[in-house]
Amino acid sequence: MKIDRTADTCHPLMMDCIERINSRVIHAHNAPMRLFESGRTHDRHNMLIQRGKTKDIVSRHLFNLENDPPLFCTAVDYVYYDKKWSWNLRDSTVQSWFILFGNLVLDECPELEWGGQNRKSTNYCHFQLRRAILVDNLDKYPCVAP
Repeated sequence: MKIDRTADTCHPLMMDCIERINSRVIHAHNAPMRLFESGRTHDRHNMLIQRGKTKDIVSRHLFNLENDPPLFCTAVDYVYYDKKWSWNLRDSTVQSWFILFGNLVLDECPELEWGGQNRKSTNYCHFQLRRAILVDNLDKYPCVAP
């Protein structure tokens, strides 16, 4: 099942954040972080639930651009990448990059929330648009938010 590593299914405000993250955070700081996943089909999401990779029934990664108004993807996952993907937080280099990257992204894109700040289940790779930002921009970008 294909993983979406583009911004094509994302909310326009998320697309803007992805551009800023890639140019002003990753390139400017030579960060070994890459966009791992953005939009997710319902089939892929159900497969991740079955494999125990996520517990969330409703995900901000889900999209349906044929819906009226559209359901945009409003979340992305950035993962450590040095010739291979790594989520290994026991590796101090990987963990340090996740934490540094999360804070750099929030400085650059204050309209995002970061899973690394969640006290219940830390999800260092996950960023999502704040709901208030979506609501404030409904007149400009009509959409359904999960």
